[in-house]
Amino acid sequence: MTSIPGSGLLRWAEVDVEALQHNAAAFRAHVPRSTHLLVMVKSNGYGHGAETAAQAALDGGATWLGVYTPDEALALRAAGFSVPILVAGWSPPATHRPLIEEDVDFTVFDPAGIAAAAAAAAQANRRARVHVKLDSGLGRLGVREEDLPAVVAALQSDADHVEVAGIFTHYADPEGNADFTQEQHRRFLEEVVSLRPVAPDALLHTSGSAAILNFPEMHHDLVRLGISFYGYAPREHASTIDLRQAMSVFARVVQVKTVGAGESVGYGRTWWARTPRRIATVAIGYGQGVPRALSNRGHMVIRGRRCLIAGTVNMDQVTVDVSDVDALAAGDEAMFFGHREGVLMGADEVADLVDTIPHEILCGVADWVPRLAVGRRPEPGE
Repeated sequence: MTSIPGSGLLRWAEVDVEALQHNAAAFRAHVPRSTHLLVMVKSNGYGHGAETAAQAALDGGATWLGVYTPDEALALRAAGFSVPILVAGWSPPATHRPLIEEDVDFTVFDPAGIAAAAAAAAQANRRARVHVKLDSGLGRLGVREEDLPAVVAALQSDADHVEVAGIFTHYADPEGNADFTQEQHRRFLEEVVSLRPVAPDALLHTSGSAAILNFPEMHHDLVRLGISFYGYAPREHASTIDLRQAMSVFARVVQVKTVGAGESVGYGRTWWARTPRRIATVAIGYGQGVPRALSNRGHMVIRGRRCLIAGTVNMDQVTVDVSDVDALAAGDEAMFFGHREGVLMGADEVADLVDTIPHEILCGVADWVPRLAVGRRPEPGE
């Protein structure tokens, strides 16, 4: 008998590796062949599973992987990934030597970080490969223009132990404000001129998902593909690049009952039955990533129908009005978001209901919810 994904589990996520490969390939075809494709697999691969996402990215044509923390990078090395990896966030000095020994590139943005990298490289008898991050207007990590001379001096002083492999920045609003993005790009290029004497061969990179699509002139030597690798493009580009949402999250129906007219359901008694209604309890809640703000407004998809979350989302379960679903029983599956039985309810749709972004919904799926790598399931009639 063929094993059914999720059988025996109370709640689980299915990750369509073919969709991830497809998305990476779509962006590989979108940027010039001379531009490296880096895929960000930080935060457990945006919730999809870092190793699954990393392998699918490489299978789809990526040649670099990106993470935020040193432990994420070292875990990928331990799992056997030998391609270039960039730590895009801050690396504590104690992590520099392991990163150097494992050939991981990491980010610096001040003289102290450069000095720490040089000291660790000297201990390891190797050169550190660093990427200098410039703050061109986001106001987050990065070298500000007025601090750049001190950074250049530090790189000159430690040139024997530190190689500048990359120079990069990050845009504040590449989806909505083209003028400011252009201004950030102008500042970036001006500051690169100051760094070139100490970084003659450094790769330039500025663009995440939205900028890759909106500003092809900013592709430079490398692009950093994030949310769109997982199937979510800026909405104005929905028709210009073919992407497939890769993750679907499920839980089991554990009980079905009928409540009478005038009865309430759930904590706080926030939902009342106006007529007799059938209510299913589903074993997933905010402890596994369902926002509590979906109470009385979100849906679960059950047997191809969207069913209202009736009452308050609990830590480990939700109650759902299934009056329009026939022959439902304990053990049946309910979908929090994803694609099943002809119904697509993506993390972006869920995010809109709670005034957030799909990134937060995807990353919010608890790490202890099992991720099952699957191929695309055929839809009925295929």
